[in-house]
Amino acid sequence: MLIIPLTGKISWRNPPIITIVLILINCLVYFIFQYGDNDRRYEAELYYFTSGLAQMEVPRYMAYLEVSQPEGDTDASSEELGKRILAEYHFKMENDYQFLQKLRSHEIITPAASEYAEWRDLRQSYEEQLAEIVSYTYSFRPAYHAPITFVSHMFLHGSADHLIGNMIFLWIVGCALELGCGRLLYAVVYLIGGIFAVTLYWLLHLESTVSLVGASGAISGLMGAFTVLFGKKRIKVFYYLLVYFNYLKVPAIVLLPVWIGKELYYMLFGGVSQVAYAAHLGGLLGGALLGFIVWKYIGFSNENIIKEEPIDEISPLLEHAQKYIAELDLDNGCQKLQQVLAKDPQNVTALTHLFNIEKLDPQKPRFHETTGRLLLLLCRDNHNQESAFNVYKEYTQHTSQPRLSPEIYLRVSSVCSAVAQFDRSIKILSMLMKKRPDLPGIPTALLKLATCYRQKGLRANWKKCLTVICSRYPQSGEAQIAKRALNA
Repeated sequence: MLIIPLTGKISWRNPPIITIVLILINCLVYFIFQYGDNDRRYEAELYYFTSGLAQMEVPRYMAYLEVSQPEGDTDASSEELGKRILAEYHFKMENDYQFLQKLRSHEIITPAASEYAEWRDLRQSYEEQLAEIVSYTYSFRPAYHAPITFVSHMFLHGSADHLIGNMIFLWIVGCALELGCGRLLYAVVYLIGGIFAVTLYWLLHLESTVSLVGASGAISGLMGAFTVLFGKKRIKVFYYLLVYFNYLKVPAIVLLPVWIGKELYYMLFGGVSQVAYAAHLGGLLGGALLGFIVWKYIGFSNENIIKEEPIDEISPLLEHAQKYIAELDLDNGCQKLQQVLAKDPQNVTALTHLFNIEKLDPQKPRFHETTGRLLLLLCRDNHNQESAFNVYKEYTQHTSQPRLSPEIYLRVSSVCSAVAQFDRSIKILSMLMKKRPDLPGIPTALLKLATCYRQKGLRANWKKCLTVICSRYPQSGEAQIAKRALNA
């Protein structure tokens, strides 16, 4: 089961710098410092099996376990032990803290043994080779923990897939948290959350020699803090269960028990796994505690960084309107469309539907009012010029007495010019120059008509239009442009 919070867009005016830096550090550590770890590990293991060290230690470990050799028979030859058995028991031995403690304290191969000096040198050389492996030296191994590994393990990863998966979660959760609580506090939560994670893992696996690497514990700390700090904020969540996935909106705090329950279940009943569920659990609990401290005593600076998506009231109303229209229930259809326009007066879709209904009875004043509103919206957008012209054309076909305002006519004239309907543009402009010669914008519309003429190669019309501007509106800025063009 996978549950991921989706926290919306990031503002690059205030970028999540610490999150970006953490991602870069993790990537640089993996691709620069951990680069070659696999080869170094292979060389160390090859040395172990070819130097004779395996033939000295593994048989004694088998005797220690009393598996296949009688007690005290520690001199089995390499011929008696196949490579597969050597490798199998070597792996078990490397994870047996008690035996390794005895081995390193010289209780297994004692100074009295004839091969002691050779073994000591081989073992020292082998451990020196292991120490050169970054992911071995700086990972967290509970049985051999060192103070630095409580932090260093957070920046190591077992594979590129492991790294990429963690960085995706760090970006998703980290950005909103950083922008909400501030960079310094966010960095503290990341580091301390990671320490909480590794501490719980350590307490539950005190004698484990298995290496713990990865940023997932620290990221779990961020997730725990995220759920507390954003608390009642309803966030969009993507969830995936087997082959089913979907989205839902829940208060952020609801995610905390869900995530904790998930980690507990896999930790207790998930069987053997390479995933450190105990570290995830520790991170979640530690992060939640840190989040509470920040909220209670420090103060959360900006929980509104996550903006709740507004409820879409328009789409359902449009769907109902279209359903009524399809059933020819035009009254109810109009009623729903009017409700849409009451919420969104500039909804072109609703106005278009309303126009198509009201053109059935063009004598009513509503038809002219709706047409004017629709044309005003369409004419504002250059991408809708063709639609605006078609609406105007249809409008003039349905009424013999147009009742549009001069301002709308002026906009329509420019649309007609843009779509090369020059006759209609001239007709509108001639009417306006006759009835409203002082209407602001006429010189601009005439200049646009002239420009469209020139673009189409109609030079005579272009000159005529410029001449009209100069003669009728000589004081306008457009007249100055027209004069320069004519004299060029």
